[in-house]
Amino acid sequence: MSRAHIAAVLLVLLLPAACAHGPAPSQPADIAALRLADWQPTPLLALERTAITHLAVPAIDVHTHLRRVVDVAAEVARMDAFHVETIVNLDGFSGKRLVRELERFDRAYPGRFLTFANLDLTLVGAPGWGERVAAQLATDFEAGAKGLKIFKELGLTVRTPEGRRVALDSPELEPVWRTCARYRRPVLWHVADPAAFFVPLDAKNERWHELREFPGWSFADRTRFPTRAQLFEERNRVLERHPDVTFVGAHMGSSSEDLKQLAGWLDRFPNFNVDMSASISELGRQPRAAHRFFVRYQDRVLFGTDLKSAKTAGYEVYARFLETEDDYFDTEAANGRQGFWRIYGIQLPAPALQKIYRDNARRLLWPAEADRPAARP
Repeated sequence: MSRAHIAAVLLVLLLPAACAHGPAPSQPADIAALRLADWQPTPLLALERTAITHLAVPAIDVHTHLRRVVDVAAEVARMDAFHVETIVNLDGFSGKRLVRELERFDRAYPGRFLTFANLDLTLVGAPGWGERVAAQLATDFEAGAKGLKIFKELGLTVRTPEGRRVALDSPELEPVWRTCARYRRPVLWHVADPAAFFVPLDAKNERWHELREFPGWSFADRTRFPTRAQLFEERNRVLERHPDVTFVGAHMGSSSEDLKQLAGWLDRFPNFNVDMSASISELGRQPRAAHRFFVRYQDRVLFGTDLKSAKTAGYEVYARFLETEDDYFDTEAANGRQGFWRIYGIQLPAPALQKIYRDNARRLLWPAEADRPAARP
């Protein structure tokens, strides 16, 4: 055997041993050890997206929170760019703070902003507190507040000094409803939260990621909080007792997971309407049912977003949901991460879009011709 052959044989024999002492090939992480919190799958669908530059109809957004807005002129510019005609600011507060909000929004830009008052619940539990809250509300309406926004704390966490939960149908609140009827002011009412927020945070909770990040949003503890069904029953008794008051249920009446239940409420209470704010993550995963519902109740659904600013990205998501048949798109740019899924557009017909975007809100917010703002040039 030649020296060349001997060298070749030795190389073959020694190469495995040499490799064994070299660097080991990289190994994939054990997928079984992946934490649920770290699972962020990237969709691989090749999908077309409808180009959205503005809303199809100049819209009235009946559900925003502008308490942190500093540059109001910049807000108006963003509204103009995306065809948002009017924004309802639900963070009006009451008393002197309400007057300040009215000055910097409603009076500085007539017709572009409508500010709602909030109840002064610091008085809860004092003698005659309901009458005093209603008296302040009347003063706020006289100052220019266009409606009343009630936050979810009433019914969930507001208690008297003795620890009694203030029920939504509490007799102490009767003067409030009478005041709204007298001034013909609508009540935009946030009564409950998504169904997942009222069940245990366990392996079956479909909004685990969200509640893990914000554990204070869970109302599953029955020793501290009422059930959603109890809250709905209390609210419905108020709707029944006060047919002369116009109520708007925020977030699809807190029933976007159960449109059959919501339809029953709308059929039962002619004075009840809903806004669609922060609900498209639920509505958009049932697009056929949502389309049927929006068409059937196109006179009772109001456009709302729950945005903190007139940001284009947020309005683009809502336009895509209402106006297109786009498949499987993300909603995070509008209301943050709500559930671990994506949604589908419902492409409403033009007459329904006109009512939902604008006409229904005009009917409720400007019930008399004298109250209507001048037409924009």
